[in-house]
This record gives sequence, C-alpha cells and structure tokens, in this order.
Amino acid sequence: MAQAHQIHETVHFRLCDHYLILVQTMVNGFGPYTFLVDTGTTRTVIDPELARQLQAPVIGGKSLTTVFDVRQDQLVQLAEVRLNEISASGMDVIVDPLEQVKILAPGVRGVLGEDFLSRFDILIDYKKRLLRFGEAAPAGERCRFETSGKYHGAPTSNRLLIWTEFLGVSGGKVQLQLDTGAKKPVLFPANQDSFPSHLWGGAMAFSSGPNGITLHSRITIKVGTTMVPDLDVVQNRHGVAFDAVGLLPASIFRRIYISHSGEFIVLNPTE
Repeated sequence: MAQAHQIHETVHFRLCDHYLILVQTMVNGFGPYTFLVDTGTTRTVIDPELARQLQAPVIGGKSLTTVFDVRQDQLVQLAEVRLNEISASGMDVIVDPLEQVKILAPGVRGVLGEDFLSRFDILIDYKKRLLRFGEAAPAGERCRFETSGKYHGAPTSNRLLIWTEFLGVSGGKVQLQLDTGAKKPVLFPANQDSFPSHLWGGAMAFSSGPNGITLHSRITIKVGTTMVPDLDVVQNRHGVAFDAVGLLPASIFRRIYISHSGEFIVLNPTE
C-alpha cells in the first residue's frame, strides 16, 4: 500500500482510562472536535449532530465493521478531516450515534478509523502520549499484518490482522485485530479458531447471563519474539461473528510503530 502523504507531524493525545486515544480534530474547517483514534474501526465515523452542523451531503449507505457486527449506516462526504498538518480530503464517512463510545469517553464526536489512519505510517507512544506521523521505520523486529479478512464469506478491508500466540495454550496461535480501542485481549467463541476454556491454564473467573464472559488471568502473549506477560484475557461466551479470532489491544505495548506502507508493525521500539 503506497502512502498518500509523506508529511511529518506530531500530534499530542489525551488518554482515557489508560487506553483510549483522544485527539482534537478539525472537520471542514470547523472545530476542534474530540475524536477517538481506533485502528479497529474500518471507516471514520461522526455522530448525527455533527453531520447536521456541518450540513454534510448524504451520498448513500455503507457497511461499518465493529466488534459486534457489520452494519449498514448512512454515508456522508466531508471536505476535509485534519489533525494539525495531517489531513485527508473528500472522505466518505459513516454517521452513527456512537452510543457505546460516548459511554466510555464522554464528549467524543467521531472516530478516526483505518480509512484515515492507513494513509500514514504512525508511531504511537503511550508513555509520552504522542502520535508521530510520517516517521521512518525504527529498528526492531518487523511483524507482518494483513489488511483484509472475511465476514460471513464477504471480504473486509482496512484491517490490521496480526498473528498472536497465547503461551501455554495448545494450538494457541491465532489472528487478532490490532485495536487501539480495546482495553484487554478478547477472544470470540463464534470463531472456529477460538480456544475451548479447558485448554487454558491459570486462574479463571466467570460471569453469568446471556453476555457472560470467561476471564483468564496471568496469560502471556507473544507477537513475533515480543512477549507480554500477566495479562487478563477475556473470552466471550456468547456468539460474536467477526473477521478475526479476537482483539489485540495496542495499549499493552509501550510504543508501537505501524507501517501502513510496508504492512508491518514494530513493537516497543527503542527511542
């Protein structure tokens, strides 16, 4: 995938609940508005009130891939979306109430998805709370990702699908979506590659009801040669159809470099 922009820019972000990346975003010259940066969302989203304020022209409908489903929403066109000097013009974006997002991060007016982010190579520094756009690739192991998957047999796009290993789990290497909007590693049982609970070691906690989960404690995951120990892994017990086995939170790494142009990531590169 070729980069659309080579401009270098540093954007400061606010971290909500230690994992959600919030940035101040200009839209069509107005704002700034608070947007969530979400590598797990395929398309940029704005809420209905912002669409009305901007008088964004409706151009049809489009599917949006989320953690829970792929759904059809209204599609509008924006003249420009801008972060400091980083911008994209003529973007077709989804209109959605963002109810779940606003519960987690009140005041959010939109979500910057991979249709915007994939135009750039980005270094995410959680400690310094910086996004560095247009950075050269740092030294370190390059782990490949795939940009497309399948949902009910139909192709999905704008994805960051990473092979991840769960140490101590038999056959524990699966493909997860790298997600800046996820708090913990999550596995979905509807996927045929998910692991039965009896394969896990460590302590487990359960919650009951139709939306019950199994929580596996003290789990170590491995991406390439990078290992992250002592994680809580959430395994949903209700069916979730998705184009990956689950979610890999970006925030479990101190720094992460995403090369959209080269389709690889570098985990915890040195400064």
